[in-house]
Amino acid sequence: MVKSSKITLVALSIYALSACSSPPPSVSSTDIIEVKKRAENAYQLALFDQAETLYLEILREVPNYAPALFRLGNIYSRTGRLDAAVNAYHQNLAIEPENHRAMYNLALVRLRQAHQITEVAMRYKSIEPNINLEIQRLHRALSNLSQYREEDLN
Repeated sequence: MVKSSKITLVALSIYALSACSSPPPSVSSTDIIEVKKRAENAYQLALFDQAETLYLEILREVPNYAPALFRLGNIYSRTGRLDAAVNAYHQNLAIEPENHRAMYNLALVRLRQAHQITEVAMRYKSIEPNINLEIQRLHRALSNLSQYREEDLN
């Protein structure tokens, strides 16, 4: 009797451990569609924290879903996380190499990064006066380009 109890205990332990290590059940396509609707709604309402969470949830289930990567790029750009935006647009372009909206937005984010660098550079004067003038000229040129905005077209 003691031996059969030990065997049962070992069997239950193995079952419990295997249940812990198995992946959670996959989200159904209907659930993903619902999450996508909620993500788009949050995005349209500029609830970027909520939209980001939902798009990341979609990407956990569908890692190469390019529209979610594009939206994340826009969210990161609008919330000032420019490096994350660059990464999201690059991931989108790896899947959709001809996505001109992603290319355009990536270029704008890179322009914003360059603008930020020139702002920092102007705080520190170089011992070479010509470089200071060139940085100021570049900063003005980049400022003129700041009128462009990211594309939200579907």
